Parts: sequence; structure tokens; C-alpha cells
Amino acid sequence: MQIILITGVNDGIGHALAIQYAASGARVLGVGRSALPESLAGSVHSDDYCAADLGEAGAAQKVQSFLDARGVTGLDVIIHNAAVGWYGAVQNQSSASIRELLSVNLSAPITLTHALLPRVCAARGAIAFVSSVHSVLPTPDFAVYTATKAALDGFARNLRLEVGNAVDVLVFWPGPTRTQMHVKSGIPKEKIYPERYASPEAVAAQIITGIRRRRSQALGPINQVLRWCASHFEFLVDTAMVTVARRARYEKSRRPL
Repeated sequence: MQIILITGVNDGIGHALAIQYAASGARVLGVGRSALPESLAGSVHSDDYCAADLGEAGAAQKVQSFLDARGVTGLDVIIHNAAVGWYGAVQNQSSASIRELLSVNLSAPITLTHALLPRVCAARGAIAFVSSVHSVLPTPDFAVYTATKAALDGFARNLRLEVGNAVDVLVFWPGPTRTQMHVKSGIPKEKIYPERYASPEAVAAQIITGIRRRRSQALGPINQVLRWCASHFEFLVDTAMVTVARRARYEKSRRPL
């Protein structure tokens, strides 16, 4: 039986991953900020759930102690899925919010990987990072969030070289997904288009397939094209985005009060 550790299982992609992995017969160890939701009762046993705020110091040690108490010496897969967002201009963002994004989105995956790497090596398993297609795309009003995802990509890239064949290091780049993150991050309702976003279930299924194939990938044809263009034509993409932003500011300044 595979043993899968997933962070951020209370909602969205992590929730869907837990359900789908459990349905396939895997033992799912879930990590979430709050209590185990009833919707996961049939997928994650209460004794296999670790309530931990990954933004707090000592979270990695708490997860490590949780595994020790259950005698888990090997992990087939770790999926670093937990993340938080914040919408708005950088100058309007609080220092506390910036610290939270850095702690949850970047520091937590790094410290958890550091703490749990021996268990993944013991199983010759895989470590998967859920990044974002926006890690290579200019994203106004999400500067800190996208920076954490870009840094996470860099960590995964270097880790892959360090561990060699001992562990597979994978990165997945989804686009907008129908989760609560958009509302929690403060995006105005009129700028949220859930009908255009991928479902968490579809994204989770693609991640599971990618892990099984041991292949990093952007999820969905549109995101694959966007990531390729942004990676190969960075200057052109940035120039185009800056031009659009300047034009929008100019038009706004011309509107009558």
C-alpha cells in the first residue's frame, strides 16, 4: 500500500487529491490548518490527520513527530499543496501578510522537505510541488504570491540535482482552479470567473497521473502554451503586460470624476 502525505487537504486541490488517492487504495496522511472536515471522513482516517498551521515555526517538527508516533518510516509521495494568497498592490499589503505567504508557500515546503527527505529516500519515492503557471507570468496584484511560487520552482530544480536518482522531484503548474483561495485572498467578486476555472477534481487527477508517470508538467493545454511562451519569450511577454497596464492606468486617469 502506498503512503501519501498531502498538505492542505481541507479544501480545493488537496481535498480532491486525498479523496482520489484514498479511492485508489493508498493510505493518505493529511495535513491541514483546522480540524479534519467531515467530507474527508471516508478518505483520511482521523488518526492519519495532522492539524498543523504550516505558517508557524515548528510546523515541520510537528509533522515529523506525527509520523514518528505512527511508525511511518517511509513515504512514497509527499505533495506540497498548501498555499495562501493575497490580492492587491504590494504597497497596500501588510507586513504580516507578506510573512504568512513566505512562511506557508515557500518556507514550509522547504523545511518539510528537509525534515522528511530521509523517509522519501527510504521508499525511493517522489516529492511533488504544486506551483502555479503564474510563477513565470507577470501577475499584477499577486506579486508576492507569484514570487513564492517562482522561488519554489527554483528550490525544486536544484533539489532534483542534489538527490539524483534517489528521489523523483516533480513540479506541477496549474492555472486558476475553483477553490476558496480566490475569495480568501481578497479578489473582488466581479473579477472571479469560476465557470472558466478548472475543477479541483480535474487538477488533482492530472497531478496524480503526472506523479505516476514521474513527469513535471503544466496542467491543461492552455497553461502549457502560456508557460512555454512566458519561459521562452520573457522580454516580449513582460513588455506586452507593462504596455497593457500603462494603458489601463492612462484610461482610468482620463475618466471624469
